Amino acid sequence: MAEPTSSTDPANTILALNDIHKTFSGIHALAGVSFDLRAGEVHALVGENGAGKSTLIKMITGAYSPDKGTISVGNAEYDVLSPEQARQLGIAVVYQEFNLLQDMSVAENIFLTTPPMRPWGLINTRERAKQAYALLERLGAHNHIDPNALVKDLTVGEQQLVEIAKALAINARILIMDEPSAVLPSRDLNRLFEVIRALRSEGHGIIYISHRLNEIFELADRVTVLKDGQTMATKQVSETNEDELVRLMVGRELTDMYPSVDMAAEPGKVLLEIRDLCIENTVFDINFQVRGGEIVGLAGLGGSGRTTIARALVGLAKITCGEIIYFGQAARMTPARAARAGVVLIPEDRKAYGLILDQSNRFNITLPNLSRLEKWRIILKRNERNPVLSAIQDLGVRPPQPELASGNLSGGNQQKVVLAKWLMAQPKVIVFDEPTRGIDVGAKAEIYMRMREIARQGVGIIMVSSDLPELLGMSDRILVLHEGRMAGEISRAEASEEAIMHLATATHQ
Repeated sequence: MAEPTSSTDPANTILALNDIHKTFSGIHALAGVSFDLRAGEVHALVGENGAGKSTLIKMITGAYSPDKGTISVGNAEYDVLSPEQARQLGIAVVYQEFNLLQDMSVAENIFLTTPPMRPWGLINTRERAKQAYALLERLGAHNHIDPNALVKDLTVGEQQLVEIAKALAINARILIMDEPSAVLPSRDLNRLFEVIRALRSEGHGIIYISHRLNEIFELADRVTVLKDGQTMATKQVSETNEDELVRLMVGRELTDMYPSVDMAAEPGKVLLEIRDLCIENTVFDINFQVRGGEIVGLAGLGGSGRTTIARALVGLAKITCGEIIYFGQAARMTPARAARAGVVLIPEDRKAYGLILDQSNRFNITLPNLSRLEKWRIILKRNERNPVLSAIQDLGVRPPQPELASGNLSGGNQQKVVLAKWLMAQPKVIVFDEPTRGIDVGAKAEIYMRMREIARQGVGIIMVSSDLPELLGMSDRILVLHEGRMAGEISRAEASEEAIMHLATATHQ
């Protein structure tokens, strides 16, 4: 790993947080955390969901004020920063969920707060487009992103580059990247990594947050591990390894990420059968079965039709030909009918489609289960309390507070709440779309174990995933899609990353 000379010298520190404390409702989110960033380095920040990473980032950007501790930027020390101060000091964040106005142009988004002006108070649109082009050129994106294009017409990877260009437009020296690869298809990862390396070589300091530890070892110079709001260690990446980082993150050895093959159940009766299925203009002539007790993986590159099939199974995508046989009977489902029949979806984007974030865990868990809890068409909180507490405890939701807004939970715990609400509905088939995206390694292991336990109870599971190790570790068999068609099926015994990719890319072994 090529490391700029400047990043090795503590004298080049451009940001330092010293003994930061923050408490919410008596719970310590941060307890004496110290962290620093140097010019020309990528400093990774890792930890389980709920470890304090997001709270620390909000301290740096001025969204939260520390109860104790100081923040130093350059040579100045602050007890607290405001968001405007942070921006003026050159601090910018690229969040996992982009903060772009979809119906405005690339140039308008890049210079939304700092447009070049004409002397008489009007925006200089020609100069804005010119400066936007120059910023995109710095990122190597000028050949495929038009400054005048609408953001909604860009790919996810291109929108991320626009977010980075926005940061450069305010002369950001400190760039925070929060799970930047979580939303990207694999083909855009290399471009992102090239941009990060280029920014580092220009002297920018980059805080890189990711649950994908392989990225830390590919990109970062140093790594800091948080656990339960405390700093466990800061290390040179060249002097550590994945096993040590996992041990620091979860507080234990995590030798078995995936449940043992011995836990797999014998497949039972056919629960779902897909016959000659076509969906809109994206999926064609798909055939497969799902049996009780098995986990069927759906693999393929972005745009292959995996999520479209998942959505169609619960009535969220229009079927144009073929049929789906639910428990022996052909039916066209709406989401409500599918849920009543026992077919449910754990969506890819839990924040947008799985939860109402400003409502409580109790509300979210009971929302699709109200008919089970009502008496004379009245829902009493006392009737909700025991089932909700049981679900929270069973899945290990932390903190175990039914009345806490789900938006205040970490990603892994939000995923557990989504799973809890559908398990309460006693489903027969669960479709998991990217079940562990944006979730730390400890929570992943818990969710994998729970998925296998659910399958052993006779539930059929379909798992859509772009994570090849996850597919290999969890699936009893893997169906591979290529451009909307079934490219092949691989048994657990025959499965390998190479076999999946050959089918997904339509290349011959």
